[in-house]
Amino acid sequence: MKKHLFTLLFIVAASFAAKAQIGTGRYYIGGSLNYNYDGYGYTNTYSYAAGTTVYTNHGISNLQINPDFGMFLSKNWAIGIQPGYSRTGGTETSVYTALAGSGTTSYTYDRKYHTDALSLGIHFRYYCMLNDRIGIFPQFGVTEANDINNFKSGSISVGGNPNIVFFATKKLAVNLGFGNILYTHDYQTKANSFNIGLNTNIGFGVNYYWGKQ
Repeated sequence: MKKHLFTLLFIVAASFAAKAQIGTGRYYIGGSLNYNYDGYGYTNTYSYAAGTTVYTNHGISNLQINPDFGMFLSKNWAIGIQPGYSRTGGTETSVYTALAGSGTTSYTYDRKYHTDALSLGIHFRYYCMLNDRIGIFPQFGVTEANDINNFKSGSISVGGNPNIVFFATKKLAVNLGFGNILYTHDYQTKANSFNIGLNTNIGFGVNYYWGKQ
């Protein structure tokens, strides 16, 4: 409900704005702030001769700060580069249950963690203006991220998400992104993951547009 109200307020505010300035010969600069939270996380179970360990990673939060710079290739298509910083944190819980007569002891262990990463991505946008001030654009691209403390630890991601854009003036616009479709490959573990969702990821960005049309 709050998200829908937030969107409605932006639409009302944008109704008084000037005509959007997009298209060939235009550039944009700005940035976005994204926050994602997964309370449930994921669980893995490992069985051994002496007992079983249930490993849970939960309360996972991710904050991303991404400045960006782009240019329009045509009336609707734009390409941009996006360096970024992110922090991911959560709680790891290990519950070991010993089998009778194994000579081991059951235990529960909790550990809070966080990791910081730098990233660099390239993205594409397709602008579809609903009127002179309000539009939507899907943004999709490729991003490589590396752990600040260990650059051998990193990942490459391919994905995208829908965005709503509101032009407050001819040159200043606010973006509201929600949801994502994301495929990620981890360099260190060689693991692959695929995520899709519309409710867990919310992004907010501002862009300044300039150039000749």
